[in-house]
Amino acid sequence: MGNDRRSVLGRALLILGTVKDAGGGLLLSDISRRCGLPLTTTHRIVSDLAGWGALERDGAGRYQIGLRLWELASVTPRSVGLRRVAFPFMQDLFETTHRGVHLAIREKDQVVFVERFLSPETATDRTQVGARYELHATAIGLVLLAHAPFELQEEVLTGPLAVPSWHPPVTERELRATLAHIRRSGHAVTPIRDEYLGVAAPVYGTAGTVIAALSLILPISEQYGPRLAHLQATVRGIARALGGGAGLAAGLAAGLAAGF
Repeated sequence: MGNDRRSVLGRALLILGTVKDAGGGLLLSDISRRCGLPLTTTHRIVSDLAGWGALERDGAGRYQIGLRLWELASVTPRSVGLRRVAFPFMQDLFETTHRGVHLAIREKDQVVFVERFLSPETATDRTQVGARYELHATAIGLVLLAHAPFELQEEVLTGPLAVPSWHPPVTERELRATLAHIRRSGHAVTPIRDEYLGVAAPVYGTAGTVIAALSLILPISEQYGPRLAHLQATVRGIARALGGGAGLAAGLAAGLAAGF
């Protein structure tokens, strides 16, 4: 029976992931086809998920991720305290710069966005709260990768460096140089398509560890220097509020000394 339970759980997670990735919602038949599951099995599991609130069905019969999952995610220990502390700082940064502001954490080898402020001038339809991307494909992810454990860095650097279609190809040598530069300079800058720049800086916690990163989305024609000053002041404020003020100096020193 234990194996059966794991199998049902695995199928339920597969369905949730498939619906999430679809974005606009899926009909029951679409879920069945994309997951490779029998329609009767899909119907039973989807009904259970919808009954619990993990999925919601709209007027057209399409299933989307339900509010119950958002309620669970909103109390995740790794993000709830961070989001609560960072939110007013992010709001101040947004009101000062009138540019998009993103907060993200690292989950294994991916960057996960946990909060954002969108500017009409620089808004894109790509980044959403809860979205995951390759660490090496965004400025905010590069900051997190630059301060990730050495073993994870090597895993990413020596693995396939796939990037989104809008991102230029990157080699292992280029990425190593980029990560070293981020540790020296304390920030990352990457293009987003041909229109925007992502400018990101680390958020330090205690003991000099980087627990998150914050980014600004700017028009590519805009000089990012003045905005970077605002961004760095903001991450320092968040670090102090989190109790990581002392860790900030230690982390910067450690990054410069390591230079790996």
